[in-house]
Amino acid sequence: MANEVFLILHGWGGNKPAHWQEHLVQKLTEAGKQVFYPKMPEPTAPNLEAWQEALGTVLATIAQEAPDAKLTVLAHSLGCINWIHFADRSGAGAPLIADRVLLVAPPYVMPEAPPLDAPPGVTGFFPPPFNPPTLKAVARETTLVATDTDDYATFDQSTGVAAKLDVPIQLLKGGGHISPYYGYGEWPWVFAWCVGEAELPPQPNK
Repeated sequence: MANEVFLILHGWGGNKPAHWQEHLVQKLTEAGKQVFYPKMPEPTAPNLEAWQEALGTVLATIAQEAPDAKLTVLAHSLGCINWIHFADRSGAGAPLIADRVLLVAPPYVMPEAPPLDAPPGVTGFFPPPFNPPTLKAVARETTLVATDTDDYATFDQSTGVAAKLDVPIQLLKGGGHISPYYGYGEWPWVFAWCVGEAELPPQPNK
């Protein structure tokens, strides 16, 4: 697809080189696509306000450098929650920002009982705002991708989040948190989806 730009948003801790997002940046760049892959401030100790500011900055840069391009956003884990907050703060009357948004494996965190390996600051992102009109304002199409073996969210929890956001949910069976630990280093389907050679539902990395 011509005249497209891609924004990839990582989760807490950032990404190691083996992560599918890292591979995706490389493959999209090799394919001649314009890709933005910002490192959020202090990824091992995330702060909502700092992450919101960084996301706003990169979106402003994209709007300036590629004002007529269709934007695809691919967020993973806490990056999904950061996007949801940004949409909420933009408001239901916000101009369209993205053409497609893929929210991959958003965690479900109870602030009073966060995961043992959650870094400081994560609880400040939760609960996320559930405001469907704002998601629909900033993106033409938003889809949540979740698995039935994620350590950070059951599929029932993810289904509940999707319902509260009024977005469709797609099941990726056995994908864990969709990260290298669960076999999602390279993920051929997501690249194919980005370049218009594959459709939803997502296909496992096999």
